[in-house]
Amino acid sequence: MKVYDYNAKLDYGSTLNKGKRTEQAGREQADHAQTSVDAEPQGDRVSLSDEGRLRTEAYKEAMNAPEVREDKVAEIKAQIVSGEYKIDSEKIAEGLLRDELDLFI
Repeated sequence: MKVYDYNAKLDYGSTLNKGKRTEQAGREQADHAQTSVDAEPQGDRVSLSDEGRLRTEAYKEAMNAPEVREDKVAEIKAQIVSGEYKIDSEKIAEGLLRDELDLFI
């Protein structure tokens, strides 16, 4: 089987010439960048749909809402102190089972 060295036929130029070509390409890019800066800027644009705007507003409202509903906490504390707060263990068990079943379905 004969093996050919195709790279030997290609002229890549000397390292010095490569450096000059790289330097020239860099100058051309800099000139192009300067021209772009001098030209009137186009800028990027973003447009949101009505749904996107609503989601953004809802997110902002949620971020501004308190972490804890203090009115609800105060109500439950008052019920506990007065003895009116009743814990429904069956309701809690049903919720736990429902959550576990949701993991498998």
